[in-house]
Amino acid sequence: MTTVRDDTALAKATLDETSGVMGSVPGHRVTHTKGVLLTGTFTATPEARTLTRAAHMQGDPVRITVRFSNGAGNPRCSDAAVNDPRGMAVKFSLPDGGETDLALQTWPVFPAATPEEFHGLMTAQNTGEAATATFLEAHPHIAAALQAIEDLGDPPLAWGRTAFNSMNAYKLVNADGDEQYVRFRFEPVDGVAFLPRDQWDTADPDHLMNGVLEQVPVRHRLLAQLAQDGDQTVDPSRAWPEDRPWVDLGLVECTGPDTERERDGDVLVNDPTRVTDGVEMSDDPILHFRHHVYAESVRRRT
Repeated sequence: MTTVRDDTALAKATLDETSGVMGSVPGHRVTHTKGVLLTGTFTATPEARTLTRAAHMQGDPVRITVRFSNGAGNPRCSDAAVNDPRGMAVKFSLPDGGETDLALQTWPVFPAATPEEFHGLMTAQNTGEAATATFLEAHPHIAAALQAIEDLGDPPLAWGRTAFNSMNAYKLVNADGDEQYVRFRFEPVDGVAFLPRDQWDTADPDHLMNGVLEQVPVRHRLLAQLAQDGDQTVDPSRAWPEDRPWVDLGLVECTGPDTERERDGDVLVNDPTRVTDGVEMSDDPILHFRHHVYAESVRRRT
């Protein structure tokens, strides 16, 4: 008999363990607690509409709300922390009044292939080093993913010099019904740069959050890596081959602080499962699980 996973219960249990690992503070986001909100526009390239019929990919500029964040659960964490999974979440305002989201991180891959594996990893890490070592020995693919994450763990120099990855796969559908699986990336126009190692201990703990307001406009290209026949689309812990082509979908341009959201009780949620016509979720179980985790996180902070 097949056991049906209770995603709501698993999300609660996973966040309980994650809170201990990430140092979460009650009343705040469980992870990605410290952040800065910006506003701006997204303008799609002509190539974008050949891949998708999504309304925000047809070439006219659309308004966006962008949140850059550290991954830790402590709202006072240092921007110079090492091995912190920083995020860039973009909410696109659609012409019909709707919204669609992308929530990307600096991680090149996700550290687990399934929600159960991620819960197991959080439980082991929350228990201690010995439990973590035992867990990783039994799950070598997770150990490999964590090594790939650690290799890119240096703190960023600035938000506008940081790249972010979707890790999860999505399916784009164009006006003719043609389908293409992709993984997204926000690539900084000014190039990737990390905080010099000799500044890690002396950097302003708010250098990312405060500095970005002095650096606007901050620009990223939204890129799509194209899957080819045989590329799996359900395991975010494994990267696609490096020779897979990339397509430039458009320019994300942050022009100043957002003064409308997260005020007077407003709750901003960037849910990567909030898609729109022309963009579909893959069968990646981690992607589908993220909705339940985000919903539980919102419940806890409100």
